[in-house]
Amino acid sequence: MYVNKIVSITILLFFLFCVFFKIRFSKKGEFFENYLSVETTRAIKGICAVLILLSHLCTYLADYFTSLFLFKFIGAMAVGGFFFVSGYGLQYGIMNKENYLKGFLKKRILGIAVPYYIINIFYIVTNSMPYPDIIKSLFGFNMWYVMAIAIFYIGFYLCNRIFPLKYVPLAMTVFILLYIAVMLKLDFGYWWFNSCLAFAAGMWICVFYKQFTEYFHKKWWLKLTVLLVLWVLAYSYYRVHINDRTLICLVVTLAGTTLFSLLLAVAVMKIQLKSPLLRICGDLSLELYLTHALWIAWLRNGTLYNMTGTFFDNNLTYLIGIIVGTFIMSVAVYKVSGFITGNRRKLLENRRKM
Repeated sequence: MYVNKIVSITILLFFLFCVFFKIRFSKKGEFFENYLSVETTRAIKGICAVLILLSHLCTYLADYFTSLFLFKFIGAMAVGGFFFVSGYGLQYGIMNKENYLKGFLKKRILGIAVPYYIINIFYIVTNSMPYPDIIKSLFGFNMWYVMAIAIFYIGFYLCNRIFPLKYVPLAMTVFILLYIAVMLKLDFGYWWFNSCLAFAAGMWICVFYKQFTEYFHKKWWLKLTVLLVLWVLAYSYYRVHINDRTLICLVVTLAGTTLFSLLLAVAVMKIQLKSPLLRICGDLSLELYLTHALWIAWLRNGTLYNMTGTFFDNNLTYLIGIIVGTFIMSVAVYKVSGFITGNRRKLLENRRKM
């Protein structure tokens, strides 16, 4: 019991260390320019990747390491952060780079498809998936985020091809709302769509960056506090009603996941996230997101459990095994993906804008 408390505290302290290591604050009355730079959005993705991992670990280990309960319901919010960064980064590319849409779908979908199919092979082989599920996994059903972001890439491309710049965020918002309606009609799980409006929010902020920045520079503390209170209210409702399939629950959750992203965007106006650990997690965010579920299963009831016997029955070794295995596999998948696409550096550059 004593060891569990020490480990529990260590988990929380390590997360705080990842976030606050080398953090910088602007001077009183001043703000950081280009506060949503590539470096900052990498760090945001890193935070979100860690939060999702901790959220999923909570399901299996929170009874032993109680600090994980703090992250139990944060997963959907963190996914919203991923979507926000993607929407902002892609729209920034449209507005600042010539011929950005040339080969857009090929580059973007390839950037997520290659890691997905590498990881999907492990799912198929180690889980003895039936043939219908194998066929479905080839279209992205095995890892919902990959299919969802691919759909949004297509919607983003079409909206930017069809509409003038100032109408693109609105068009993409409508596209996402239609996506939500279709997912509801087809009775997909809420996780397929309860955080995706943050993608459009990122686009809105990018297109109206000057207005957004000027608005929040005035009375920054007050407006940040208002955003925080609104998010806490939405998050609290979501925690209580997480299993409700009602319209009000969906609306509040969409609001909560979007507000979480806005909070991050407003916070980094005066706070710079400089931790190298966050940058590394940001670069590997897709792989970390897609691989950790494998290790959660492998070490307790899957392939590696059959090989290691009872070694991972101990909760501490199980926790360490998941974290170490996920990180090593993420690095390996990233490097193999770069080799397959033929240009690892270009893959990294594209990934940072996703």
